[in-house]
Amino acid sequence: MRARARPSRPRRRLRTLVTIVALVATVGACTSARNLQSSRGERIEGGTLTYAIALDARPAGLFQTLARNNPWVENVFQPLIRLDAGTRAVEPVLATAVDVSPDGRTVRISLREGVTFHDGRTFTAEDVKFTFETTAGKAAGSNLGNVPRSFASVRVEDPTHLTVTAKAPLGDALFDYLNQTPIVDPNTYAGVADGSRIVGTGPFRFTHWQPGAGFTLERYDGYWNRDAVHLQRIEFVVTADATALLSALRSGRAQLAWGLTPSDARPYFGDERYQILDAGGTVYPLGLDTTVAPFDDRRVRQAVGFALDRQRIRDQVFAGTGAVSSLPFPVGARGVPQAQVDHFTYDPDLARRMITEAGAEGARVPISYGANPTVRAIFEIVANNLRAIGLDPVGVTLDQPTFQTGQNQGELGPAWLSLHSQIPLAPSTIIDSIPVLREGNPSKADSPRFEALKKALRTAPPGSPQADAAVVALGAYLNDEAFLHPVVQAPEILVASIKTGDVAVTMRGVTLLENAYVTG
Repeated sequence: MRARARPSRPRRRLRTLVTIVALVATVGACTSARNLQSSRGERIEGGTLTYAIALDARPAGLFQTLARNNPWVENVFQPLIRLDAGTRAVEPVLATAVDVSPDGRTVRISLREGVTFHDGRTFTAEDVKFTFETTAGKAAGSNLGNVPRSFASVRVEDPTHLTVTAKAPLGDALFDYLNQTPIVDPNTYAGVADGSRIVGTGPFRFTHWQPGAGFTLERYDGYWNRDAVHLQRIEFVVTADATALLSALRSGRAQLAWGLTPSDARPYFGDERYQILDAGGTVYPLGLDTTVAPFDDRRVRQAVGFALDRQRIRDQVFAGTGAVSSLPFPVGARGVPQAQVDHFTYDPDLARRMITEAGAEGARVPISYGANPTVRAIFEIVANNLRAIGLDPVGVTLDQPTFQTGQNQGELGPAWLSLHSQIPLAPSTIIDSIPVLREGNPSKADSPRFEALKKALRTAPPGSPQADAAVVALGAYLNDEAFLHPVVQAPEILVASIKTGDVAVTMRGVTLLENAYVTG
């Protein structure tokens, strides 16, 4: 079994999937998540785990990689592969091999045998083809829908093999797509959106959903790796208030909690009764519409970059965790110069002079954002920063579905604050995955120059000098045009009681409970 992921690198062998619970970055005084395996007490076979979550499931956003679905989605549905959080090495899930031709245009996928959906039907290559075709459609809302749209053909050879032919070479984006795309059942997919029929291949079945209150996952006895599953049931309880989340953990009513900010989780740092897991990374950007005054003037957009006190936001909202960068690429990504990362330093005096020169003093600036407490806290500091340089910011709070729709349609007003959990992806993938950069973005940034720069990065051989040069050119353009200002790249926080073991988190922050257990 092998995966030739990148023409410029040696072919890589798929290795047997092991549970990896690792902090990508240290959070405060957090313990390494690998220690979750050494919990107190004896493992209970067939136990029940209670998981307190800040946001309810949204099955309708299955392909949109919504952070709110991270606690449950890959325990019910499964992707073809997973990528190791540190090395991006390919780990098999529903696929046992992914072979890419030297020219990057042909991909042969071999599938695992003996896999069934929760209704008992055998999983085949036709299901993969259906998923590819579905995510290629705009209606699915896939953040990586550009990848299947680049497929010229998908040919099923037999029940466990299919071949994809692409219109252009496929690079890192192919593996990011295979990593984050859940395979669905064509016969029941129509029932996913409203939650009436949620049928996957994972270790647990989705049951008893009470929107706004919670839902339950029940062990699927026909699971292909049945012996690895120790839990009988996982009860998800929607607990929107951070204080209530903390209380659920302290009282023992819940063993896991998702949705706490690093500031919320601070009481657990160093507490031997709990462990803190880095549940992926999220970038929080401030976006500007380049067609609406005052942001149709590039000087004003650049002034905003110098006005933002990113370090203060990092310290006050995220308890000093995460990283600040002027670019939306992962900190430390290959080819990204440090000078570009540090381009927009905090310089309110310079920003005010630029606003004055542009004649934008007193300009009213509505800033839209979704109903999210973390984003609200960021807005308060951003608003103060913009007032300090002579602008007049006004907050516009939108419910999450309305904000999501506006973002996908490219209509969020003059300015907005958003969040995207795509930060572990390669730069060549991010440019087409997050709504604020891809075609039709709310900034109306769609110049031929921008599209040419993205194409150069998209088509360059991964890891090549051409790819490095393309990253540098695109980074310089983004800093100069200044229509998107990342505020903080911050870790998501998952707090686990030591009465749990073998809880795993993927590079995107998805919780994996296949091997998890509770102790007595």
